Amino acid sequence: MPSLTRLSSKCLDEGWNFAKCLDILAVGAGRVDLFAGRTYIPRRNPVKRRFEVFACACVLLAWASLSCKSEPGASSGDWPTAQPETQGFDSDTLAAAVERIDQENLPVDSVLVARNGVLILNAYFYPYLGDRAHDVASVTKSVTSTLVGIAIDQGILALDQNVMASFSELIPEPPADGRTNIELLHLLTMTSGLDCGLSPGEPELFEMRATDHWVQYALELPMASAPGTAFAYCSPGSHVLSAMVGDAAGTSALDFAWDQLFGPLGIEDVTWPVDPQGVNHGWGDLQLHPRAMAKIGQLFLNGGTWNGSQVVSKDWVEQATQSFVLAEADGTGYGYQWWVLAGDLEGLYEARGRGGQGIIVWPEKNVVAVFTGRGVDVRGPVALELAAALHSDMPLAPNPDGVARLESAIRSAAEPPAAEPASPLPLIASEVSGTVYRLDANPFDVKCISFRFDSPEDVSFELTVPEGAFDLPIGMDGVPRFTENGPTGAPVGALGEWTEPTVLVVDYDEVTGPNHLRIVGRFAEGAQSVVLEFTDPGEYFPPQTVPASAVATCN
Repeated sequence: MPSLTRLSSKCLDEGWNFAKCLDILAVGAGRVDLFAGRTYIPRRNPVKRRFEVFACACVLLAWASLSCKSEPGASSGDWPTAQPETQGFDSDTLAAAVERIDQENLPVDSVLVARNGVLILNAYFYPYLGDRAHDVASVTKSVTSTLVGIAIDQGILALDQNVMASFSELIPEPPADGRTNIELLHLLTMTSGLDCGLSPGEPELFEMRATDHWVQYALELPMASAPGTAFAYCSPGSHVLSAMVGDAAGTSALDFAWDQLFGPLGIEDVTWPVDPQGVNHGWGDLQLHPRAMAKIGQLFLNGGTWNGSQVVSKDWVEQATQSFVLAEADGTGYGYQWWVLAGDLEGLYEARGRGGQGIIVWPEKNVVAVFTGRGVDVRGPVALELAAALHSDMPLAPNPDGVARLESAIRSAAEPPAAEPASPLPLIASEVSGTVYRLDANPFDVKCISFRFDSPEDVSFELTVPEGAFDLPIGMDGVPRFTENGPTGAPVGALGEWTEPTVLVVDYDEVTGPNHLRIVGRFAEGAQSVVLEFTDPGEYFPPQTVPASAVATCN
């Protein structure tokens, strides 16, 4: 995944607004428009989505512990579950991994592990309790690729299909710069040759989203190299794939997925936004439940079959998950929108998304692992610790103490932190409470911010952006306060602390997505001004410092 550290100057130089600059967080991952409105295609089978964290906690904790039940026939949703030892995994080692994530407060939202089609770990980490779908970021690309594979199996698309000729209404005159040689295969393997994905942060993705016709923008990109000769991570190319699936099927990629992928796999809770022409975002923004992600991994592990039915051909699975081009310096390759891992994880392949979204498939051991998060590299210690828990290809001896430890770790991970007495408010709090601060010109286009301190326990902040003003409560007792519909429509948890008498730190955490920001307000000059610092604890987002001055109203 490309580095993000050099993009802040582009935001400033190009005048991107707040939503577009926060698209920096979507590098190679697809999660964009943190504070922008979004349009979604409604679910075919809608699921009631209320953010009742505390009311649901007991039910969800009990449900989460099912992953360790001893009966092989027990289920979590429609996944059979069993004790880890029945599948050769050591419960104590798994428990240690869950405990470390919980105790170190690593930015992990969920971890699932299945072996031989049996779920043996199903853990969720507060505040994400698995009660709704999660933004899977660029894992979306692997889903889009799978839809392409199904379309090719059905004969309505072909690997050698000419991309420009497929959109003759958008490109009526054949370009003379080599674009006429781009085939569908080149988009799949990120070797289109388009001048896209070569600069840190994929500025072309942001530029595409600022246009009225995203597919046309992608098709009109100039060429940087001959097709098939160089790898460049180009999300606009993945969006074109979505358009090609929809055009071939005579519908949208999502509707095609309902009929050909999600429906056969029994996946119901899905959200997938669209562009101005109704094309589903082929590169990212798809929302799936972690168990649905695991189904996609299991589908590939099973050679494209599900419950005895061939959903996508075995040939496609084998081709999609082999390395066609070197993508990273460590030897990691790229297939058809799947990463083929190297180093300590050689022999595994992965659907990968920013912030720690992942479906990792380990064919040799018949294992699927799923991760969701907001800033962790799951290919690091987390995945390796889970792999270390696999001790045998045969069942291990029963380990009731280890199972009990794992059940306890899963319950603890889903519990909210213990509330502590909120610290007394510093003197500056009463001075700044209710004051509206207008930010200087900034790359995010944040107009105003204000804080309200009614008591040590009753604190909130209002953020005004072009899309509107959003009032978000802040937990000052070590427990986040939640808003059901934050600026993106996703639930938001906010946690605050006065670290110094004039310094307020607020953590903004989207519960079902990879976005996690820290906002530091420094009131060193009194109530008439504040210096705001915006950072991303996951270190994907370049730090920004923005002064702000008190105003009567935010007009």
